[in-house]
Amino acid sequence: MRKRTVLCVSPITLCQQFEGAYYEDGKGMSIWDVQANNPGLLPEGDRIHDNHTGNVANDFYHRYKEDILLAKELGATQFRFSISWARIFPNGDGSINQVGLKHYVDMVDFILSIGMEPVVTLYHWDLPQALQERIGGWNSEQVAPVFAAYAATMFEALGDKVTYWSTINEPKTFCWEGYGNGGHAPNIHSHEQAANCTINVLRAHAAAVKEFRKLVPGGFVSMNINVETSLPYDSTSELDTAAAQRKMDFEVGVYMDPIFFGQFPDSVRARLPYLPDITPKLADALKGSMDYIAMNHYTSSYALCIEHVSDYDVPDNHVNKNGFVIGKQGDSGWLYSFPLGFRMALNYMNDRYKTDFISVTENGFMVKGEDDMTMDEILNDKARIEYFEEYIKNAIAAVVPIRSYFAWALMDNFEWKDGYSKHFGVMYWDRFTQVRIKKASARWMQNKFLDAPGN
Repeated sequence: MRKRTVLCVSPITLCQQFEGAYYEDGKGMSIWDVQANNPGLLPEGDRIHDNHTGNVANDFYHRYKEDILLAKELGATQFRFSISWARIFPNGDGSINQVGLKHYVDMVDFILSIGMEPVVTLYHWDLPQALQERIGGWNSEQVAPVFAAYAATMFEALGDKVTYWSTINEPKTFCWEGYGNGGHAPNIHSHEQAANCTINVLRAHAAAVKEFRKLVPGGFVSMNINVETSLPYDSTSELDTAAAQRKMDFEVGVYMDPIFFGQFPDSVRARLPYLPDITPKLADALKGSMDYIAMNHYTSSYALCIEHVSDYDVPDNHVNKNGFVIGKQGDSGWLYSFPLGFRMALNYMNDRYKTDFISVTENGFMVKGEDDMTMDEILNDKARIEYFEEYIKNAIAAVVPIRSYFAWALMDNFEWKDGYSKHFGVMYWDRFTQVRIKKASARWMQNKFLDAPGN
């Protein structure tokens, strides 16, 4: 198969983190709206930084035209965004909020009118609160047909306008941080519920894709999987090598293997006795439900075999046996720049799952200490440019068919539990004034990609 070279970076926005207008025009409350606006109901460790909320965020709901034009100005040819389920179905199901639906139809029409291509994600963590209260959210098998009905509504509204779709973004994160460990909405601490969430995500994906095949026959659909490359802490240790693979199984295989092979990885089954089985009926429904690989990648880590540390995961290490730090640390304990890990992740996904093409749907870096910098220092974000340069080089060097690459993110935004204290944006954004200012990384993108072949 001919390899597709990466030609452009498309900075992206996603709804809960950018959209704001959290209770306008008939929108219902999401689980993240509830978490942000009721901090007193949560343990201290589960609260959002400084009690920040996404109520206004980047005001993308009202400013989407100017922000999409900013992305185009930087050389983007595609614009990826997610839809707020609670804006379409305030109660999760039932009556459609026509004002909310029209908003996304109008936005897609605008994207197309300026010569860009829309790329749509149906679910990015913001479950309607009504579904959490009524059925238990992703812990319940009932969520699958409800999600499929919501998906069908969007396919009917946008299927003749949008070619590339994703059902669900980073299920491992919202299943295990939302239902397993707390900290993310809906702040439940139960590994059994996280396991239920895992299989219900697969059920919902399969049910939605069934609708997709009927309603968008010429389209492509996937699920956004977070891929963190895992290397052995001691490269000579068979136990650490096995732990590194086990980390990939829990990060990637728990969702991808059922779709491509009809079953969970053996290492996952062995450590999650409460994980429901993939039935033959579900395996059959999942088969062929992913037209391309949509992968998010930020960082890599070392895996050290420590038995019984956790029943579902392998702890991260960023220094190996020889004292080698895996890369430059970003503004978080989990984020380190290791460009070779990107190439390894791309090759791993291509070699193991072998779909027609890969879309890199998120990749980005938080500059360490940016929240405490002067404005001049913030705008001169050389570390972010270095990250993008090296990661894109490694993407091009990977022998895989890459069709698109999306940088996270267009501008600073609401970073979930971190609120507004962490910054991935290539554009500075002031949450009090709504000013947007290009950082050096945005200008780098503009210079590098605006006049690239294919733009």
